[in-house]
Amino acid sequence: MKTEKSFKQKISEAVKKIKEGEFRTYKEIAEIIKRPKSFRAVANILAKNKNPEIPCHRVIRNDYTVGGYKGSFKNSWKKLALLLKEGVIAVMPTDTIYGICGSALKRKVVEKIYKLRKRSPLKPMIILISSFEDLKIFGVKPNKNELRILQKLWPGEISIILDIRDKKKIKQFEYLHRGTKTLAFRLPKPAWLRKILQISGPLVAPSANWEGYQPAKTISEAKKYFGNHVVYFDRGKTKNKPSTLIKLKDKKIEIVRKGANFKKIIKFITKKS
Repeated sequence: MKTEKSFKQKISEAVKKIKEGEFRTYKEIAEIIKRPKSFRAVANILAKNKNPEIPCHRVIRNDYTVGGYKGSFKNSWKKLALLLKEGVIAVMPTDTIYGICGSALKRKVVEKIYKLRKRSPLKPMIILISSFEDLKIFGVKPNKNELRILQKLWPGEISIILDIRDKKKIKQFEYLHRGTKTLAFRLPKPAWLRKILQISGPLVAPSANWEGYQPAKTISEAKKYFGNHVVYFDRGKTKNKPSTLIKLKDKKIEIVRKGANFKKIIKFITKKS
């Protein structure tokens, strides 16, 4: 005679079925196990989970915000990092404004962000990195002059367009450079963001809005654009501007877009000349 599975066992089995790159809400798990009103109990049980075979980080709050992890909201950043690493797309604050972010190393993720954002397929996106070492992943090898400039301007709210010098990488990352054979990177200053990037890997991070619309300053504004297609990491209202975007070419700095830290660029160019 078969014994009936316990409530905890049913939750564990349901969570194990969530594939990498996907997520469910606590309410959805409760509905799957046919206990639709027990979503709070689902959350409480998963908060205590210590079994690595049960990917509890793939279960988020009913409002599509990331929620706590390992029994604490202090660990939310790590939950977000794991989701991003696996291919989930998230609206999250960057060092400037809210971005719609996803793994730069997963073509399907990048293409999905283009669709969600209604972005022109011809325009490359800025990539957030955790260190100078990440540039090597993309075949970007700064020369001595470029490296000197990067070391002066990073970490900071300045995005920099660099040439891809490895031919194999040009082909591999065509879905990122969109035929330009260049990529724009930013090394952010906030330690919490770099901790996320160290786990998630490099992230494409365009502003959280449809192309041609105002960037979202809050999660509620972002939800009007992206609904339940992404997860949300809420850190309140952002006040920053988009990053300043520059291009390094022939030992010269070309200003592509004025934004945050623009005065720093002007000061650097003036001092350099």
